[in-house]
Amino acid sequence: MIKILFFTETLSAGGAEKVLCDLVDHMDQKQFDITVQTVWPSDPAKYLVPGIRYRAMYPSKGKINILRYRIEAETGLSYRLHIKDDYDIECAYLESGPTKVMSASTNRKAKKLAWVHCDLSRAVKDLAAFEAKTARWYQKFDCVVCVSQRIKEAFDQIFHSSIRSTVVYNVVEDESIRKAAEEHVFGLQKRRLTVLAVGRLCTPKNYPRLLKAHEKLLRSGIEHDLWIVGDGEKRQDLEHFISEHGLSGSVTLFGFQENPYPYMKAADLIVCSSIYEGFSTVITESTILGKAIVTTDCSGMREILGDSEYGLITENSDDAFYDGLKRMLTDPALRKAYAERAALRGQQFSTRELVSKTQVFFQKLVSER
Repeated sequence: MIKILFFTETLSAGGAEKVLCDLVDHMDQKQFDITVQTVWPSDPAKYLVPGIRYRAMYPSKGKINILRYRIEAETGLSYRLHIKDDYDIECAYLESGPTKVMSASTNRKAKKLAWVHCDLSRAVKDLAAFEAKTARWYQKFDCVVCVSQRIKEAFDQIFHSSIRSTVVYNVVEDESIRKAAEEHVFGLQKRRLTVLAVGRLCTPKNYPRLLKAHEKLLRSGIEHDLWIVGDGEKRQDLEHFISEHGLSGSVTLFGFQENPYPYMKAADLIVCSSIYEGFSTVITESTILGKAIVTTDCSGMREILGDSEYGLITENSDDAFYDGLKRMLTDPALRKAYAERAALRGQQFSTRELVSKTQVFFQKLVSER
């Protein structure tokens, strides 16, 4: 049996955390002895199936523990103080903090993996400074796992292909997504043509771009509503924009929803206005639900949607994104055709197949010893 540790900051923050839970919940516990450890405490019963061990570094996310985390991670003490067992594989499942912590591993026999979920060439302002700061961390890992080909290419470019990297696609729960989409949400009412975005309210998602396009479309006489499911540090900014521009009658911020799938099912169009992504969980899930999609051209989208074969991919600019939205909202036949194509693509995202490929990757990695 392979003893494996997945280390991240929390289980509840966003897409990377969700795909981690989807992966470990479907791994074969007869072949893998799985531990998930987080920096900040989460409710394991809410996210993890029985049989998976769970630990947290700190009992709460207070100011003192945040300071402890920073000091211990920076001085290389986090691993020695908080990672207790002897693992065959150790996975830092998020960039930055978890990668820094696990780079200080003292377990010489373990194979060490660092996951990269975003396009670092877009996420980092000063690439040279980033390389200088983090190269020493990544060099400690046996392999860096990127969740899309474009993310791998960006990583290889930053580090001049000096660090071993590979692509392992995210796991999604196709069966449970379809089932969850059928649940009734009290008070959810659709008035007219509806556009939906799902994701954390943060800078990379570029919701101001979406709101501006929505306002411009309304002024052009294209009547529709915009729903946004998610929460985050930019919520107050978005609320201010909505109020200042008189959009409260057409935009609804639903906040974080444990089950976003009924909202996705009800919407006519799923959109992604991001500056950059990893391998978008929401867009993958949208194909599983057979939804028409408009997205900017960011990491992973062409691997999911082809060359606008299964969803409309626009240039990563405000004008191009607006044009793509306008085209889809004013052409019912195009929306219908894209929804049908998306459903075909969604059939290829089988949980069983994706988990199986990931487990084979782990098994081959251990066999290298």
